[in-house]
Amino acid sequence: MVSATLFIFTIAAQRPGATFLLIPPSAKATAMAYAYTAICNDASTNYYNAAGLAFFKSPKITVDYCGYLNGLAPDMHYFYCGFTYPLATSAWGFDIMYYTPGTIELRNFEGVYLGSYRIWRLALKLNYSRRFSKKLSLGIGWKYIKQQYGLWDSWGWYGDETGSSWAFDFNLLYKILPNLSIGTVLHNIGPKIKYSDDPLPWTYRLGIAYKPVDTKNFSCAFSAEITKILIGMFAIEENSFWENFKYEWDTAWKGIGIELLFYKVVSLRGGYFYDEEGARKGLTFGGGIKLVNFELDIGIDENIFEFETQDRKISLSYTF
Repeated sequence: MVSATLFIFTIAAQRPGATFLLIPPSAKATAMAYAYTAICNDASTNYYNAAGLAFFKSPKITVDYCGYLNGLAPDMHYFYCGFTYPLATSAWGFDIMYYTPGTIELRNFEGVYLGSYRIWRLALKLNYSRRFSKKLSLGIGWKYIKQQYGLWDSWGWYGDETGSSWAFDFNLLYKILPNLSIGTVLHNIGPKIKYSDDPLPWTYRLGIAYKPVDTKNFSCAFSAEITKILIGMFAIEENSFWENFKYEWDTAWKGIGIELLFYKVVSLRGGYFYDEEGARKGLTFGGGIKLVNFELDIGIDENIFEFETQDRKISLSYTF
C-alpha cells in the first residue's frame, strides 16, 4: 500500500526518499495548481518560498489538513502548520509537516493477525529571510526529516526502524514591478536518509506572478510555475545533451493559476496542473473567505489523478 501511494511522486525522480516533502500544502496554492512560489501571502510561504517572509508586515499562522488520496487508502492523512514573525527588514519562520500513508496489518509467519502499525513521516523547518531592497529578498531554511519504517522478512513483520536526515532550502523573491514578481527556490538539499540510504528529493522551482488589477473592490492575480526533481537528471546516456534536456523539460511539473478577490473578503481560485510522466493533469479549483483577521480556504486537486479519489485541503490562517 505504501509503495503504491508514493509511486506518483517517485517515477520522475528515480525513486528518492522522503517523497512526502513533495506534497504541497495550502488550500490556496492547491486551488491554483501549486503555482505559488512568487505569490507568498500566507504562512505557507515557509514551504513555497521563505524569501517572501521578509515582505510580511505582521505575524501569520496557517494550519492545513487533508485526508490525502483516500482512493488509494482511507487512512492517509496530511497536516501542515506554518508560522512567521517579521522584523524590520527580516523575518523568522517555522513550519511542521506530518504525513502518514496509513496503517498496516501485522501478521506472523503463520498469517495470524497481531495488530496494526502506523507509518509516519515528519519534517520540521526553521527559516530566515532578509529583505535587501524594496524589490529583493533572500531566504534560507534548515529542516530536520524523520521517517518511520516497518520491517519485514520472509517470516513476516519483525519490528520497526526510523531514518533521518537534514536539508537546506535556498529561496529568492524579486519584485520586478509592484504587481509583477518572480520567485525561485532550491529545496531539500542535503545528505541521504540514514538507515534507508535513499537520496532526498532535491527540487528546483521557478515561479512568476502578475496582478493586473488591484483595487479596493476587486483584484486579480495570475501565476505560473515549473517544478523539477533534480535527482537522476540527464541520466539517459545514449541521448545527446539536447535530447536529455528536452526530456527533462517535458517531464517537469507545470502549473498555472488564477485568483479573483472580491472586496478583499471572498476569493475564487482555479488552475491547471500538468505532470506528463506522473500521469497527473487536470483542473484545480477552490475558494476562500476572510473575516477580520481569519481566513478559511479550500483547495481541490482530485481531478488531476487518473484514479477516483478525494483530495481536498482545508486551510485556516490568522494574521496577528
